[in-house]
Amino acid sequence: CGVRCEETPMELVFVIDSSESVGPENFEIIKDFVIALVDRLTVGLNATRVGLVLYSLEAQLEFNLARYITKQDVRQAIGRVHYIGEGTYTGSAIRKATQEAFYSARTGVKKVAIVITDGQTDKREPVRLEIAVREAHAANIEMYALGIVNISDPTHKEFLQELNLIASDPDSEHMFYIDDFNTLP
Repeated sequence: CGVRCEETPMELVFVIDSSESVGPENFEIIKDFVIALVDRLTVGLNATRVGLVLYSLEAQLEFNLARYITKQDVRQAIGRVHYIGEGTYTGSAIRKATQEAFYSARTGVKKVAIVITDGQTDKREPVRLEIAVREAHAANIEMYALGIVNISDPTHKEFLQELNLIASDPDSEHMFYIDDFNTLP
């Protein structure tokens, strides 16, 4: 990138699975991973702004894009997030991100969501995943999906289809999966 890189401002919302299957230890690994990603960003009013939606049986807006303007504040806010440990309502979480976390997005600034999950959407989910994803794409949110699933898991194939649905096209650039939380960079 040469001698000097200019980072393009971005509106970035993390959508983090806090379901029972994740477990408290792996939840801490996810938080450390998200903090490491934030450390690579230029966070500020005229740079990248960060929001966070945490989900299980409910989706919780932990903080929106306008809440914190320094990298240190964002890091501390992520560190304070608590594990929930119930179901996996991914559709509700994506809708919460689209409608609330991105509410204060700056006009003309790229909107990106990173969904981090370890399992399929709960069958009791009141918001259909397909509809929530369609709403996010209609709001011009570029969606990345990071899935953590072991290839021996019997739901592996269906879970990959769900990640594929969440991820913006082309999937090869927006969908990632690993088989163990400990392999998160």
